[in-house]
Amino acid sequence: MLTNVEFYICPDGSINVQRKDGPLSVYDHNCRDITEEMLLKIRDLYPEAFAALSRLYVSSRLNRPFYEYQIVHRFIRCNFGEFDSTFDISDSGRLILEEVKCPLRGECVFEGTICKAKMKTVLSDREMEVAKRLGRGMSKTEIAEDLRISICTVARHIANIKSRLKLAHSNQIVAWFSRQDIN
Repeated sequence: MLTNVEFYICPDGSINVQRKDGPLSVYDHNCRDITEEMLLKIRDLYPEAFAALSRLYVSSRLNRPFYEYQIVHRFIRCNFGEFDSTFDISDSGRLILEEVKCPLRGECVFEGTICKAKMKTVLSDREMEVAKRLGRGMSKTEIAEDLRISICTVARHIANIKSRLKLAHSNQIVAWFSRQDIN
């Protein structure tokens, strides 16, 4: 899981990546780990941005790795900017969007969709199923077996739940669940 990551947009539009206690690197089409994880986060947490980006880059869809890279690259450029003291991806994997200095601010047709993206804060049906099972004290392995999904998928759902509810730890999901009027 991507954690403690800072993105820095260079004047030429390229993106540098600084991981906590790691070397500075350039985000490019070879960074499949970042692309794959960010693509899932964008799709699951920012579906309007994902749909707009998918339409924007549809012409490169046949080259899937490049298509996915373009979506993530644009999302990063529009939502993360300067090198600062706050990680753009927190220690719990939550995206911390920033207002990026952009010459099109106020005029861009994608403002509020791609840039300044709005997170979908309602839990999906599957996330609700995972939250219920966590609330009942089930482990990730038990949830995976019960729902017939992989442990990695359970972990992704838990990360999404934490992001949507702005929680730092899984045990906070249990506390949240206990406050809900859910069967």
